[in-house]
Amino acid sequence: MDDKIKELLEQGFVERSQIAFTRMREAVPRFDELVNELVSLSEEVEHCAGISEGAREQVRQFLSRSSEVDAEFQKYLYIQAARDCVEMLRELGVIR
Repeated sequence: MDDKIKELLEQGFVERSQIAFTRMREAVPRFDELVNELVSLSEEVEHCAGISEGAREQVRQFLSRSSEVDAEFQKYLYIQAARDCVEMLRELGVIR
């Protein structure tokens, strides 16, 4: 696939993801609460005297990798949903 097309698709994905994120925050009030809890827990880990710097760094790396995995999974789901939608519309005869 052409690099320009890939870039345009990536931009479209980012824009649609931002729109979906905004709508999700409106539709799921608990989401902001969960984010605030996550931030609070992260701050507790950062300032916990009982955790060594090595363990703290491992937690940071774990959270970072976990976020990356989740982002890739969400991207995959979004693209797969679009493919499924097109396939269903073809099966229904709405598009060719």
